[in-house]
Amino acid sequence: MFRFVLAATALFLSTVAYSQTNLPLEAFVKKLDQTAQPQILDVRTPGEWAAGKVKNAHLINIQDPEFVKKAGKLNKENPVFIYCAVGGRSSQAAQLLTKAGFKQVYNLQGAGYSELAKKGK
Repeated sequence: MFRFVLAATALFLSTVAYSQTNLPLEAFVKKLDQTAQPQILDVRTPGEWAAGKVKNAHLINIQDPEFVKKAGKLNKENPVFIYCAVGGRSSQAAQLLTKAGFKQVYNLQGAGYSELAKKGK
């Protein structure tokens, strides 16, 4: 019984400590604007990045085999805002970062760089 309680407590604490939040465009931009020092992560390819990027974004291609290692250099305590071209790769990246121990991960859902650019990002 003790092992069950211990395992349940650990599971609960892990879900409380680390979270991924999927946000539609307007909510993502609002949260980004309200965050003092956001870490912005672009998970597109270098070719896509060359065509345009969000100011102060870090490029770590989700297709890079060392994605998790490279992303691990970001501060796990500070919020991370992730985007890609249309939302699929950023969702995958958000899951990986959450599993890697990042506490606040915000994924741009259903939109991508071009929509952020239209919002002045």
